[in-house]
Amino acid sequence: MAGRRNRYGYHEYRGRSGARPVLIFIIVLLAVLLAAGVAFMVFMGDYIKYTDRGMEIDWPWRGEPTPPPIVSDPVVIETDDVVTVEPTPEPTPTPTPEPQYASIQAVTVTPAQLRDGSAAQRAASAGADALVVEMKGINGKLTWQSGAELAATLGVNAADDKTAQAVRDLAQDGSLYLVARVHGFRDTAMAKGGIGALMTKGGNLWYDRRGICWSSPADQRAVDYLSALCLELADMGFDEILLDDAGYPWEGEVNVLATGDNRPEDRTVPVSAFLTRLSGELRARGVALSVCAYENLLPGEEVYSGLTAAVLAQNAGRVWLDQRVDSGHYESILAAAGLDNPAARIVAPAAAGREGSWYS
Repeated sequence: MAGRRNRYGYHEYRGRSGARPVLIFIIVLLAVLLAAGVAFMVFMGDYIKYTDRGMEIDWPWRGEPTPPPIVSDPVVIETDDVVTVEPTPEPTPTPTPEPQYASIQAVTVTPAQLRDGSAAQRAASAGADALVVEMKGINGKLTWQSGAELAATLGVNAADDKTAQAVRDLAQDGSLYLVARVHGFRDTAMAKGGIGALMTKGGNLWYDRRGICWSSPADQRAVDYLSALCLELADMGFDEILLDDAGYPWEGEVNVLATGDNRPEDRTVPVSAFLTRLSGELRARGVALSVCAYENLLPGEEVYSGLTAAVLAQNAGRVWLDQRVDSGHYESILAAAGLDNPAARIVAPAAAGREGSWYS
Protein backbone atom coordinates (compact mmCIF):
# COMPACT_ATOMS: atom_id res chain seq x y z
CA MET A 1 0.00 0.00 0.00
CA ALA A 2 1.43 3.33 -1.08
CA GLY A 3 1.94 5.92 1.60
CA ARG A 4 1.21 9.52 1.52
CA ARG A 5 3.77 11.66 -0.28
CA ASN A 6 5.38 14.50 1.47
CA ARG A 7 6.32 17.74 -0.11
CA TYR A 8 9.57 16.36 -1.36
CA GLY A 9 7.88 13.58 -3.19
CA TYR A 10 8.80 10.72 -0.86
CA HIS A 11 6.22 8.34 0.54
CA GLU A 12 5.88 8.14 4.46
CA TYR A 13 5.32 4.75 6.04
CA ARG A 14 3.50 4.59 9.39
CA GLY A 15 3.96 1.13 10.97
CA ARG A 16 2.53 -0.29 14.39
CA SER A 17 3.83 1.83 17.38
CA GLY A 18 6.21 0.01 19.96
CA ALA A 19 5.01 2.07 23.04
CA ARG A 20 1.50 0.70 23.10
CA PRO A 21 2.29 -2.64 24.94
CA VAL A 22 4.15 -0.77 27.71
CA LEU A 23 1.23 1.54 28.22
CA ILE A 24 -1.18 -1.38 28.46
CA PHE A 25 1.08 -3.09 31.10
CA ILE A 26 1.14 0.03 33.25
CA ILE A 27 -2.61 0.34 33.13
CA VAL A 28 -3.08 -3.29 34.16
CA LEU A 29 -0.55 -2.98 36.99
CA LEU A 30 -2.27 0.09 38.37
CA ALA A 31 -5.61 -1.68 38.23
CA VAL A 32 -4.19 -4.66 40.16
CA LEU A 33 -2.65 -2.41 42.80
CA LEU A 34 -5.88 -0.51 43.18
CA ALA A 35 -7.83 -3.73 43.60
CA ALA A 36 -5.29 -5.00 46.13
CA GLY A 37 -5.45 -1.77 48.07
CA VAL A 38 -9.23 -1.89 48.22
CA ALA A 39 -9.11 -5.52 49.37
CA PHE A 40 -6.47 -4.66 52.00
CA MET A 41 -8.59 -1.81 53.34
CA VAL A 42 -11.66 -4.06 53.51
CA PHE A 43 -9.77 -6.95 55.21
CA MET A 44 -7.61 -4.85 57.58
CA GLY A 45 -10.22 -2.28 58.46
CA ASP A 46 -10.62 -3.66 62.01
CA TYR A 47 -6.87 -3.58 62.60
CA ILE A 48 -6.13 -0.04 61.47
CA LYS A 49 -6.16 2.72 64.06
CA TYR A 50 -5.60 6.39 63.68
CA THR A 51 -3.74 8.05 66.56
CA ASP A 52 -1.93 11.30 67.20
CA ARG A 53 1.17 9.62 65.87
CA GLY A 54 -0.57 8.65 62.60
CA MET A 55 -1.97 5.36 61.36
CA GLU A 56 -1.06 2.26 63.34
CA ILE A 57 -1.74 -1.37 62.41
CA ASP A 58 -2.24 -4.15 64.92
CA TRP A 59 -1.27 -7.13 62.83
CA PRO A 60 -3.57 -10.05 63.51
CA TRP A 61 -0.76 -12.58 63.97
CA ARG A 62 0.61 -10.64 66.98
CA GLY A 63 -2.27 -11.86 69.17
CA GLU A 64 -4.45 -9.75 71.35
CA PRO A 65 -2.79 -6.47 72.31
CA THR A 66 -2.07 -6.02 76.03
CA PRO A 67 -4.28 -3.27 77.36
CA PRO A 68 -2.40 -0.41 78.94
CA PRO A 69 -2.54 -0.34 82.74
CA ILE A 70 -5.04 1.95 84.35
CA VAL A 71 -3.18 4.93 85.71
CA SER A 72 -5.03 4.86 89.00
CA ASP A 73 -4.13 1.20 89.71
CA PRO A 74 -0.80 0.58 91.49
CA VAL A 75 1.75 -1.47 89.60
CA VAL A 76 2.55 -4.61 91.57
CA ILE A 77 5.88 -6.31 90.89
CA GLU A 78 5.92 -9.87 92.03
CA THR A 79 9.29 -11.07 93.34
CA ASP A 80 10.50 -13.93 95.46
CA ASP A 81 10.71 -13.14 99.15
CA VAL A 82 14.23 -12.08 100.07
CA VAL A 83 15.34 -13.15 103.52
CA THR A 84 18.05 -10.92 104.91
CA VAL A 85 20.37 -12.84 107.20
CA GLU A 86 22.07 -10.59 109.68
CA PRO A 87 25.68 -11.58 110.37
CA THR A 88 26.19 -13.11 113.78
CA PRO A 89 28.16 -10.62 115.84
CA GLU A 90 31.46 -11.84 117.20
CA PRO A 91 31.14 -12.51 120.92
CA THR A 92 33.00 -10.05 123.06
CA PRO A 93 35.72 -12.01 124.86
CA THR A 94 35.34 -11.92 128.60
CA PRO A 95 38.66 -10.94 130.14
CA THR A 96 40.00 -13.39 132.68
CA PRO A 97 39.83 -11.70 136.06
CA GLU A 98 43.01 -11.20 138.02
CA PRO A 99 43.36 -13.71 140.86
CA GLN A 100 42.56 -12.45 144.34
CA TYR A 101 45.40 -13.42 146.64
CA ALA A 102 44.82 -14.33 150.27
CA SER A 103 47.56 -15.18 152.73
CA ILE A 104 48.68 -18.81 152.68
CA GLN A 105 50.54 -20.92 155.19
CA ALA A 106 52.30 -23.71 153.34
CA VAL A 107 54.39 -26.75 154.19
CA THR A 108 56.69 -28.60 151.83
CA VAL A 109 56.01 -32.29 151.29
CA THR A 110 57.61 -34.97 149.13
CA PRO A 111 55.96 -36.93 146.32
CA ALA A 112 56.22 -40.03 148.55
CA GLN A 113 54.19 -38.27 151.25
CA LEU A 114 51.57 -37.43 148.65
CA ARG A 115 51.32 -41.06 147.55
CA ASP A 116 51.12 -42.57 151.06
CA GLY A 117 48.54 -40.06 152.23
CA SER A 118 50.65 -38.47 154.98
CA ALA A 119 50.90 -35.04 153.31
CA ALA A 120 47.56 -33.82 154.59
CA GLN A 121 48.48 -34.94 158.14
CA ARG A 122 51.72 -32.97 157.94
CA ALA A 123 49.81 -29.85 156.89
CA ALA A 124 47.40 -30.24 159.79
CA SER A 125 50.27 -30.68 162.27
CA ALA A 126 51.95 -27.49 161.06
CA GLY A 127 48.74 -25.46 161.07
CA ALA A 128 49.06 -24.98 157.33
CA ASP A 129 46.40 -24.68 154.66
CA ALA A 130 48.63 -25.31 151.64
CA LEU A 131 51.01 -28.01 150.38
CA VAL A 132 54.13 -27.44 148.24
CA VAL A 133 55.53 -30.42 146.35
CA GLU A 134 58.45 -30.51 143.92
CA MET A 135 57.17 -31.91 140.61
CA LYS A 136 60.26 -31.20 138.45
CA GLY A 137 63.78 -31.37 139.84
CA ILE A 138 67.00 -29.62 138.86
CA ASN A 139 68.13 -32.74 137.00
CA GLY A 140 65.04 -32.46 134.79
CA LYS A 141 63.31 -35.52 136.24
CA LEU A 142 59.50 -35.40 136.50
CA THR A 143 57.33 -37.04 139.16
CA TRP A 144 54.56 -37.79 136.66
CA GLN A 145 54.28 -39.16 133.14
CA SER A 146 54.13 -36.11 130.92
CA GLY A 147 52.50 -36.10 127.51
CA ALA A 148 55.11 -33.64 126.20
CA GLU A 149 57.11 -35.20 123.38
CA LEU A 150 60.37 -33.73 124.65
CA ALA A 151 59.91 -35.37 128.06
CA ALA A 152 59.92 -38.79 126.41
CA THR A 153 62.87 -37.82 124.21
CA LEU A 154 64.92 -36.69 127.22
CA GLY A 155 63.87 -39.74 129.25
CA VAL A 156 62.70 -37.75 132.27
CA ASN A 157 59.21 -39.21 132.80
CA ALA A 158 58.31 -41.00 136.04
CA ALA A 159 57.94 -44.77 136.06
CA ASP A 160 54.26 -44.45 137.00
CA ASP A 161 51.53 -41.86 137.51
CA LYS A 162 50.80 -42.49 141.18
CA THR A 163 51.93 -39.01 142.26
CA ALA A 164 49.68 -37.41 139.67
CA GLN A 165 46.73 -39.48 140.89
CA ALA A 166 47.42 -38.45 144.49
CA VAL A 167 47.33 -34.80 143.38
CA ARG A 168 44.01 -35.35 141.61
CA ASP A 169 42.57 -36.92 144.73
CA LEU A 170 43.65 -33.99 146.92
CA ALA A 171 42.34 -31.51 144.37
CA GLN A 172 39.02 -33.31 144.34
CA ASP A 173 38.89 -33.15 148.14
CA GLY A 174 39.52 -29.39 147.97
CA SER A 175 40.53 -28.89 151.61
CA LEU A 176 44.13 -27.87 150.84
CA TYR A 177 45.68 -25.31 148.49
CA LEU A 178 48.12 -27.15 146.20
CA VAL A 179 51.38 -25.65 144.92
CA ALA A 180 53.60 -27.39 142.34
CA ARG A 181 57.26 -26.45 142.50
CA VAL A 182 58.94 -26.59 139.09
CA HIS A 183 62.63 -26.02 138.45
CA GLY A 184 62.70 -24.16 135.16
CA PHE A 185 65.87 -23.47 133.22
CA ARG A 186 68.19 -25.15 135.70
CA ASP A 187 67.89 -28.49 133.97
CA THR A 188 70.81 -30.78 133.16
CA ALA A 189 68.71 -33.11 131.00
CA MET A 190 67.45 -30.28 128.83
CA ALA A 191 70.85 -28.55 128.50
CA LYS A 192 72.71 -31.77 127.68
CA GLY A 193 69.95 -32.62 125.24
CA GLY A 194 70.92 -29.54 123.23
CA ILE A 195 67.90 -27.46 124.24
CA GLY A 196 69.15 -23.88 124.65
CA ALA A 197 72.23 -24.85 126.68
CA LEU A 198 74.17 -21.97 128.22
CA MET A 199 77.80 -22.05 127.14
CA THR A 200 81.06 -20.57 128.36
CA LYS A 201 83.00 -18.06 126.31
CA GLY A 202 85.26 -20.97 125.35
CA GLY A 203 82.34 -22.89 123.85
CA ASN A 204 81.85 -25.46 126.61
CA LEU A 205 78.78 -26.37 128.66
CA TRP A 206 78.52 -24.14 131.72
CA TYR A 207 78.03 -25.72 135.17
CA ASP A 208 76.95 -23.97 138.34
CA ARG A 209 78.33 -24.63 141.83
CA ARG A 210 76.26 -27.78 142.20
CA GLY A 211 77.41 -29.15 138.85
CA ILE A 212 74.09 -28.42 137.12
CA CYS A 213 73.74 -27.14 133.55
CA TRP A 214 71.25 -24.45 132.52
CA SER A 215 69.11 -23.76 129.47
CA SER A 216 68.16 -20.34 128.18
CA PRO A 217 64.87 -18.44 128.63
CA ALA A 218 65.52 -17.10 125.13
CA ASP A 219 65.34 -20.57 123.54
CA GLN A 220 61.89 -21.24 122.06
CA ARG A 221 62.07 -25.00 122.53
CA ALA A 222 62.92 -24.62 126.21
CA VAL A 223 60.12 -22.11 126.72
CA ASP A 224 57.56 -24.27 124.93
CA TYR A 225 58.56 -27.34 126.91
CA LEU A 226 58.32 -25.65 130.31
CA SER A 227 55.01 -24.08 129.36
CA ALA A 228 53.60 -27.48 128.36
CA LEU A 229 54.70 -29.03 131.67
CA CYS A 230 53.17 -26.23 133.75
CA LEU A 231 49.86 -26.47 131.90
CA GLU A 232 49.76 -30.22 132.55
CA LEU A 233 50.22 -29.54 136.25
CA ALA A 234 47.44 -26.97 136.16
CA ASP A 235 45.12 -29.51 134.56
CA MET A 236 46.21 -32.07 137.15
CA GLY A 237 44.62 -29.97 139.90
CA PHE A 238 47.30 -27.62 141.26
CA ASP A 239 46.13 -24.16 142.31
CA GLU A 240 49.51 -22.51 141.86
CA ILE A 241 52.71 -23.15 139.90
CA LEU A 242 55.83 -22.08 141.79
CA LEU A 243 58.52 -21.58 139.15
CA ASP A 244 62.00 -22.00 140.54
CA ASP A 245 65.08 -20.99 138.50
CA ALA A 246 62.82 -18.88 136.30
CA GLY A 247 65.62 -16.83 134.77
CA TYR A 248 69.38 -16.99 134.21
CA PRO A 249 72.06 -18.19 136.66
CA TRP A 250 72.80 -15.62 139.36
CA GLU A 251 75.63 -17.30 141.34
CA GLY A 252 78.82 -19.13 140.55
CA GLU A 253 81.22 -18.19 137.76
CA VAL A 254 78.65 -16.27 135.74
CA ASN A 255 81.47 -14.06 134.44
CA VAL A 256 82.59 -16.84 132.08
CA LEU A 257 79.16 -17.22 130.45
CA ALA A 258 79.08 -16.29 126.79
CA THR A 259 76.93 -13.37 125.67
CA GLY A 260 74.77 -13.83 122.58
CA ASP A 261 71.30 -14.80 121.46
CA ASN A 262 70.91 -17.29 124.32
CA ARG A 263 72.17 -14.83 126.92
CA PRO A 264 71.71 -11.25 125.73
CA GLU A 265 72.99 -8.17 127.49
CA ASP A 266 69.45 -7.28 128.60
CA ARG A 267 68.30 -10.53 130.16
CA THR A 268 65.06 -9.03 131.45
CA VAL A 269 63.56 -9.16 127.92
CA PRO A 270 63.41 -12.97 127.40
CA VAL A 271 62.65 -13.61 131.08
CA SER A 272 59.75 -11.14 131.13
CA ALA A 273 58.41 -12.45 127.81
CA PHE A 274 58.34 -16.03 129.12
CA LEU A 275 56.68 -15.10 132.42
CA THR A 276 54.10 -12.94 130.66
CA ARG A 277 53.18 -15.80 128.33
CA LEU A 278 53.02 -18.45 131.05
CA SER A 279 51.08 -16.32 133.54
CA GLY A 280 48.47 -15.61 130.86
CA GLU A 281 48.15 -19.29 129.95
CA LEU A 282 47.76 -20.31 133.58
CA ARG A 283 45.35 -17.48 134.39
CA ALA A 284 43.05 -18.76 131.67
CA ARG A 285 42.86 -22.01 133.68
CA GLY A 286 42.30 -20.23 136.97
CA VAL A 287 45.82 -21.06 138.20
CA ALA A 288 48.36 -18.59 139.60
CA LEU A 289 52.02 -18.32 138.59
CA SER A 290 54.56 -17.61 141.32
CA VAL A 291 58.32 -17.18 141.18
CA CYS A 292 61.12 -18.03 143.57
CA ALA A 293 63.57 -15.19 144.26
CA TYR A 294 67.12 -15.86 145.43
CA GLU A 295 69.17 -12.94 144.18
CA ASN A 296 69.66 -9.86 146.32
CA LEU A 297 68.38 -6.85 144.43
CA LEU A 298 70.60 -3.95 145.32
CA PRO A 299 70.55 -0.47 143.73
CA GLY A 300 73.19 -0.04 141.04
CA GLU A 301 74.11 -3.72 140.89
CA GLU A 302 73.52 -5.98 137.89
CA VAL A 303 70.64 -8.45 138.15
CA TYR A 304 72.17 -11.57 136.63
CA SER A 305 68.97 -13.63 136.65
CA GLY A 306 66.90 -11.04 134.76
CA LEU A 307 64.33 -11.18 137.58
CA THR A 308 64.29 -7.50 138.46
CA ALA A 309 61.74 -6.02 140.85
CA ALA A 310 59.76 -4.68 137.87
CA VAL A 311 59.70 -8.08 136.13
CA LEU A 312 58.53 -9.80 139.32
CA ALA A 313 55.89 -7.19 140.15
CA GLN A 314 54.43 -7.30 136.65
CA ASN A 315 54.42 -11.06 136.06
CA ALA A 316 54.42 -13.00 139.34
CA GLY A 317 51.26 -13.72 141.25
CA ARG A 318 53.31 -14.39 144.35
CA VAL A 319 57.04 -14.05 145.06
CA TRP A 320 58.48 -16.79 147.24
CA LEU A 321 61.68 -15.68 148.98
CA ASP A 322 64.75 -17.71 149.79
CA GLN A 323 66.05 -17.55 153.36
CA ARG A 324 69.24 -15.91 152.10
CA VAL A 325 67.49 -12.68 151.05
CA ASP A 326 66.10 -9.92 153.21
CA SER A 327 62.31 -10.22 153.15
CA GLY A 328 61.80 -6.66 154.42
CA HIS A 329 63.97 -5.33 151.60
CA TYR A 330 62.06 -7.36 149.01
CA GLU A 331 58.72 -6.16 150.33
CA SER A 332 59.73 -2.52 149.97
CA ILE A 333 61.23 -2.79 146.48
CA LEU A 334 58.38 -4.93 145.14
CA ALA A 335 55.77 -2.56 146.56
CA ALA A 336 57.61 0.34 144.95
CA ALA A 337 57.62 -1.59 141.64
CA GLY A 338 53.83 -1.92 141.75
CA LEU A 339 53.13 -5.20 143.57
CA ASP A 340 49.92 -4.69 145.56
CA ASN A 341 48.87 -6.65 148.63
CA PRO A 342 52.47 -7.61 149.49
CA ALA A 343 51.46 -9.23 152.80
CA ALA A 344 49.64 -11.98 150.90
CA ARG A 345 51.74 -12.09 147.75
CA ILE A 346 55.23 -12.22 149.28
CA VAL A 347 55.81 -15.64 150.82
CA ALA A 348 58.77 -15.78 153.18
CA PRO A 349 60.28 -18.64 155.20
CA ALA A 350 58.32 -19.40 158.33
CA ALA A 351 59.43 -17.48 161.41
CA ALA A 352 58.09 -17.19 164.93
CA GLY A 353 55.29 -14.68 165.13
CA ARG A 354 55.27 -14.00 161.40
CA GLU A 355 51.99 -12.81 159.93
CA GLY A 356 50.88 -12.97 156.31
CA SER A 357 52.06 -15.67 153.89
CA TRP A 358 54.77 -18.11 154.91
CA TYR A 359 56.14 -21.57 154.10
CA SER A 360 58.23 -24.17 155.82
